[in-house]
Amino acid sequence: MMDHPDTKPQGAFSALLADQDLAHLELVLRRSLECDFGGPILLPSYWRERLAVITRASHLSRTQIQTVHRLYLQLDAFETACRKRDDERVQANEPHASDAIPPGVTVRAKKRARSA
Repeated sequence: MMDHPDTKPQGAFSALLADQDLAHLELVLRRSLECDFGGPILLPSYWRERLAVITRASHLSRTQIQTVHRLYLQLDAFETACRKRDDERVQANEPHASDAIPPGVTVRAKKRARSA
């Protein structure tokens, strides 16, 4: 009898594999996103794909689906925090309206006016 490649494993073994994969992802995903090295070790897109593979490969229990959902929420929160941090950096580097150089004034003249 031939198995269909789209057939998901079922039963206790499938549940065990999904549990192991999800427990591993819960541990390493959080650590990967801590940015101890100036950025995430692996990008959120990588973790999203890992979660999608687990979801497609197994018939997940309600608890496992909740775990997957919680991990997606962690990724969403991380990406939101990164966007906010990036927006704050951009705003901090934008010249303020009071720093705008009026037409016809050179940068040197403006620097002299500030130091006076």
